[in-house]
Amino acid sequence: MNITLTSDNLLEIASDATLLAVTEEETNTVLNTLVSSDFLTKTSFTGKRGELLLLTSPLSVRSPFAILVGLGKASELNHEAFRVAFAKGIRKVRSLKLDSVAISLNQYPMNVAEGVFLGLYRFDTLLTQNKESRHDIKSIILSGNETSFSEWNKGVIFAEAQNNARFLGEMPSNIATPSYFVQKTKELFEGIGQVTIEDHDENWAKEQKMGAFLSVAKGSDEPAKFLIVNYKGNPSSQNTDVAYVGKGITFDTGGISIKPSSGMGAMRGDCTGAAVAISTVYGIAKLGLNVNVVSVTPLTENMPGGHATKPSDVVFASNGKSIEVDNTDAEGRMILSDALVFTEQKFAPNTVIDIATLTGAMMIALGEHYVGAFTNSDSVWEQLKHAGELSGEMFWRMPLDTKYSKQLESTVADLKNTGGRPAGSITAAMFLSEFVENENWVHLDIAGVTWPSNPVDYKPKKGNVGMPVRALITFSEKLTS
Repeated sequence: MNITLTSDNLLEIASDATLLAVTEEETNTVLNTLVSSDFLTKTSFTGKRGELLLLTSPLSVRSPFAILVGLGKASELNHEAFRVAFAKGIRKVRSLKLDSVAISLNQYPMNVAEGVFLGLYRFDTLLTQNKESRHDIKSIILSGNETSFSEWNKGVIFAEAQNNARFLGEMPSNIATPSYFVQKTKELFEGIGQVTIEDHDENWAKEQKMGAFLSVAKGSDEPAKFLIVNYKGNPSSQNTDVAYVGKGITFDTGGISIKPSSGMGAMRGDCTGAAVAISTVYGIAKLGLNVNVVSVTPLTENMPGGHATKPSDVVFASNGKSIEVDNTDAEGRMILSDALVFTEQKFAPNTVIDIATLTGAMMIALGEHYVGAFTNSDSVWEQLKHAGELSGEMFWRMPLDTKYSKQLESTVADLKNTGGRPAGSITAAMFLSEFVENENWVHLDIAGVTWPSNPVDYKPKKGNVGMPVRALITFSEKLTS
């Protein structure tokens, strides 16, 4: 796609369509310049958030089409209003099979870019038929200046990072194996400075005594991987500011505790935590932020097989704790336990954030709109909450209380990997806390937000949404200010 910047007034730009975002208060004024008074009395468009109006042969515009999208009330104007408006608008441009569009950068240019590129994303990589019907916009002409263009480019990076997480999380598992994850990650970071990538195999994991991680990998013929991406944006410091630890189950059958077949295909996305962690570091590195961050992602399938771990087996994590495997479908916490221990020992980060599609209980608790956040730090929670508000990716703080640990008690090991149905997302977080010493730790359960049943606005109409990449980039960005 060709993107050009001009100082010309938006209405004077020659393109196939002009995309205008308007508040409720300015709707009539804008319409007065574009349509006849007769049309003005007939239209029901009021500028409410998410409203859209297509005008053909508009007055005072060089484009044959003008697309108006509502921002809502001026008093309620925010970042999210622009993401929503421009996602809707750009999708309309594409649906009309138009090649070029003109956009103004006079307000919230970063969020305009996010809306455009998040809205344009679609997972069509594997389609081979009817390619000619899948239209792509070829040119975007931006009305603005160098300052607003810089903010636009920043928003493009935020969107690209999130779209990468969507892509990795949606790719079928016969393609997106652990080895594929490693390959795509190396390709993603090509040409980006201050980044080192390590990928380790199962023999290395054995040397690290990662018995919990390997207990999940045992059932699969697909080789497990342990992937580390380290970005040193502040080379003068030896400290790691944030470590992002992502659950990377590239397909989850449940193992011996096998899942019902209905809906199991969605478990190709059980690697979304890893996809988010990697994509977050990508966004941070592409922006060149003055921070040191690392992503740590254990990658494996969870399969039933002749060598698979069985319920009642006892395994040992890398910190020496013994774990009774009560349910092999509680595998995410197993691989994360060793990853968390390794991350603290290797990098001693100031803050650790793990991301996982961990429990169905989180979907029951919070539904599809908030990420469940468990943390032992009030200050980190406030920073994360603020980052979520800025990005439109909202967090809700959940209890992290030792009262729930009793449900994890085992008669044969130090703890069990499940605590039963009550408070399932909380007991999962309490399990992970057994492998964390860091005083600034956050566990994010993204199971509820990853595959929304009724996605809206700039989210894909179907498939993985890649949350909360932009919030986590914002979190790291705010550490530099």
